[in-house]
Amino acid sequence: MVKVAVLVTGLVVSSVGVADARGLAEIYRRALVEDPALQAQVATLDRSKALQRQTQGGDGWSASGRLAGTQTNNLATDANTRSGALTVTISRPLYDPELDASIRGQNASARAAEATFTNYLQGHLVSVATAYFAVKSAEQDLLAATARVEAVSRQLDQATERLNVGIGTRVDVDQARASLDLARVSLISAEVALETARADLGRLLAEDPGPLKGLAPEFVADLHREIPSDIASLVEAHPALIARQENLTAALADLDEAKAMDGPDVSVSSVFSLSDTWGSTSATATTRSNALSLTLNAPIWNNGVNAARIEAAMASVDSARASLESETRKVRRDIEVAVRELRASSRTVDARLLSIRSAASRVEATEAAYSVGSGDIVEVLNAKESLIAAERDYAKARHAHVLNQLRLDQAMGDLSESRLVELENVLVP
Repeated sequence: MVKVAVLVTGLVVSSVGVADARGLAEIYRRALVEDPALQAQVATLDRSKALQRQTQGGDGWSASGRLAGTQTNNLATDANTRSGALTVTISRPLYDPELDASIRGQNASARAAEATFTNYLQGHLVSVATAYFAVKSAEQDLLAATARVEAVSRQLDQATERLNVGIGTRVDVDQARASLDLARVSLISAEVALETARADLGRLLAEDPGPLKGLAPEFVADLHREIPSDIASLVEAHPALIARQENLTAALADLDEAKAMDGPDVSVSSVFSLSDTWGSTSATATTRSNALSLTLNAPIWNNGVNAARIEAAMASVDSARASLESETRKVRRDIEVAVRELRASSRTVDARLLSIRSAASRVEATEAAYSVGSGDIVEVLNAKESLIAAERDYAKARHAHVLNQLRLDQAMGDLSESRLVELENVLVP
């Protein structure tokens, strides 16, 4: 049993033995700054908030000014007349249901954008973690491929020595050499896969990720959180569902806005004017005025344009309702699937550990039989390859379980960077 523990520890933990290895939380923080896809989402959120402020600004006082000057020359009398005028207009809407509906719709759109961004952040976190553990899994594949080459090389040396002393056969040597060639091909493929995985992670960081921390041997593949029996509250609080709900609210507001275009609106304005006139044949004349006006606007005929707009808005409401129902079902299904997959991966990790113990016992048995001449080289090679594969699969099963933990949190809608900070406790260089 001690031998099995050494084998597992040697393959799972020895991927990168350096003190400056980077953890998942550090990698994620770097991706937050450098990932262009995330930056695009931030820009989309900023745009939505700016549009919200723009629309809200319409429901308040506004002021504008106008400054004009003219000069008139009378060619008959050679008289010159100059004038200048300053006009300042202050206005605001008093009753504008169309503007009110537009503000409600834009507020809902801004809230939907925030919820969408929150949901995207959770998916982005899972994407970074997936790329991170893809590198770690590729490292395990490379370690397994390297270990297989070393094991087959030793077996080839042993088969050659047995042939030289007359207790082996040429067939054993040829079989061992053929296995070594195949192992080297697998090693080349593992090296390429690792380079690709590192490049994929580096694309998110705009730099080489460097050495990464791996899961410690004491990591426990459990459910890590309580699974509620009633997930209705989780579904309703999920950011993806909130975004769809706010989209529906915005669509209803757009419908109200379209209907309001058939009604009147009232605005008040105050216009202050100051003008001076002077010339070569007249004295300076100054005029000041201040006009307060109340304006009522009402549409009379628009050739069916607004009726079509109302119809389009009603279709958008129906679409938003359908999208909300579809997202509700999806979120519920995602939670149920994530729970099942996490439980399955927990059992898979336990099964992979048992397979290592079985494979190690088989290696011991076949080596003992071969050493006394009652076995053949093929059995030994197959047993060692099974052990190497079992160790690799155990490590990758643990990586998959971590990702399933994160996916469950994402499905429940509360995944955050704090979860990565917790995982740092089970990551080692």
